[in-house]
Amino acid sequence: MSGRTSGSSAWPSMISTPADRTTINYHATSTVVSSVSAVMNYVSTKTTEISTRRDMGGSDSTLVGADWDPTLVTVANARISQCTNNASQKLTLDKNGFELWAEDGNDKYQEINFLDQDQVVNQYYPMCEQIVKDALASQTTSNSTPIAGVFAFDHNVRSKEKMSFGAIQSSSRSEAQIQNPAGIVHADYTRTSAPKRLNDLSKPPKLNDVLRPKLIAESRDSLLDPKMVQEALDGKRRFAFINVWRNIDVDNPVRDCPLACIDASSASLKDTRVFKIHYVDRVGENYFVCPERQHDWYYYPEMTMNEAILLKQWDSCGGIANGNERDDASRPTTFAIHSAFIDPSCPPGAPPRISIEVRCIVMWEVGE
Repeated sequence: MSGRTSGSSAWPSMISTPADRTTINYHATSTVVSSVSAVMNYVSTKTTEISTRRDMGGSDSTLVGADWDPTLVTVANARISQCTNNASQKLTLDKNGFELWAEDGNDKYQEINFLDQDQVVNQYYPMCEQIVKDALASQTTSNSTPIAGVFAFDHNVRSKEKMSFGAIQSSSRSEAQIQNPAGIVHADYTRTSAPKRLNDLSKPPKLNDVLRPKLIAESRDSLLDPKMVQEALDGKRRFAFINVWRNIDVDNPVRDCPLACIDASSASLKDTRVFKIHYVDRVGENYFVCPERQHDWYYYPEMTMNEAILLKQWDSCGGIANGNERDDASRPTTFAIHSAFIDPSCPPGAPPRISIEVRCIVMWEVGE
C-alpha cells in the first residue's frame, strides 16, 4: 500500500481498510466474526532508526527517521482459540506472549475513577499485581522457580476522543494527559532498554514517575530492592515486564480501535527497528516493526470491563532476550508485538474506546 513518509514526520493515523479489500469472515454458520482485514502501520525495511522527544505529560513530538509501510493483514478472533478444549491451541503468555484474563463481574473496577492517578496507583495497581500473579501461577509447575513479587509501576489511559472524558487528575504529573491509541506496530522494550528500565526501578523515581509521591510518602528510595535487581541483571533471577490492558468503559464493549497482538512465535528480531524516546531525564527504546507475511495477528472483539489482556513486553528467559533471532518452544516467549487498529466490523457510531494499560515488573526468586 502507498503512504510512506521519511525524515521528520507526524505520528501516522490508523488507516481504514479500503472498501474493495475489506473482509469480515464469520465462524461457521454463526454471527461470530472469525477474522477481519486491517491495515497496520509498519515501518519499511528501509528504516534504520527512529527517534522522538517525550514531554512530562507523556506526549511525543514529531518522529525522525520513520519510513512507513502500511500493510493489509488478517486479524483472527482470539476468542475462538480461547474457547477451545485443546490446551495446546489456547493463547498464553509463555507460548504466544499474550492471553485473556476474565472475571465474573466488574463491580470492584466500577468503583475506581481511572482518570484519578492516585486512585489508580493506590487501588488499581494492587489488583493488577494480583492478576499477573494468578495468571503466572496457573502456568507454573512443581519444578518452576517461585515468583518473588509483582510490582506495578506505570500506566496510560488511551482514547482518540480525549475531550469526551475530561482531564486526568495527577499529583505527580502536572501535564498528564489521555493518550491516543497506539496505532503503530511496536514492542515496548528492546535488548537494551529492558534491563535499563529494570535498573531504573531500583533507583530514586524520576521527575515524571507516577509512583514518585507514593514512594516519597512511604520514605522509600526505590520501588525495587537494588540487590534483587542486580541479581536479575547478572542473570541469577528471571524478570519480565507484563502489561494489564483493560476497557474502562462501564457500559460499552471495545469496538472502536481495539488492540491486536502478533503471536510471538511468528515474529523475529530481524523484523524490528529501534525507536529511541528522549525523555527529559533519560532515553528509552522501543521496537518498531517491518512487515512479515509470517506474522499471525489476533484480537479479542468487544472486550468488556471484566476482561483484561495480559501482554508480555519483555521476558529475560525468552529466546530473543538471550541472543537468538527468534523465540522457540524450548523457552517462554520474549515479547508480543502489538498495535491498535480500525476494525471494519465496528458499527457506525460506536462509542470511542477508553482503556488503561498498567505496566508491571515480575521478579522471580534466584534460580537454582
